[in-house]
Amino acid sequence: MFGLPPTIVVFDTEYTSWEGAQARKWSGPNEYREIVQIGAVRVDASTSDFKEVDSLLLYVKPVKNPTLSEYFIDLTGITQETVDTKGMTLTEVVQKLYTWSAGDTCYSWGLDGKDIENNCNLIAIEFPFEEDRFKDARETFSARGIEVNNYMSSTIVEAFGVKNTGRGHDGLEDARTIVEALKLLAQQENHVG
Repeated sequence: MFGLPPTIVVFDTEYTSWEGAQARKWSGPNEYREIVQIGAVRVDASTSDFKEVDSLLLYVKPVKNPTLSEYFIDLTGITQETVDTKGMTLTEVVQKLYTWSAGDTCYSWGLDGKDIENNCNLIAIEFPFEEDRFKDARETFSARGIEVNNYMSSTIVEAFGVKNTGRGHDGLEDARTIVEALKLLAQQENHVG
């Protein structure tokens, strides 16, 4: 569908944040966009139902800011306890994602692949992915007339008149919302065609 490979990975990241950090572009003292969570789904993109065939949810223990802000916890629902008990090093998480993705092209809402690379650079670890493995899912929607700047990964289904019932700012939920929007886009095209 849509010229996508037969099997794709759709993923989303959540990273450290503080009140006003986005407006400041994370320029405040010690404001690093450290990845805390990666949620991913592997889907069959060969048909319009974009069937999920596997999923992955990983937590990272941030290095520069190991204590999560209350703002981040309220925004994402990810607690300090979750990160402390389920979190792994970024090296472990990147390797798990690399192995699990098995060479599939990885799509995110924006440049989450670049965020992973930047995180690797931040703490001087290897980034094993080839640059062309990461694609911006927004391009698929934009090429079909969707004003992507009006939406986020957690709200793109609203472009099709559907209310997202999942929790936004959760890597796995947001990845699944992007997949749901791909299904809706395919239905729209099939209906028009």
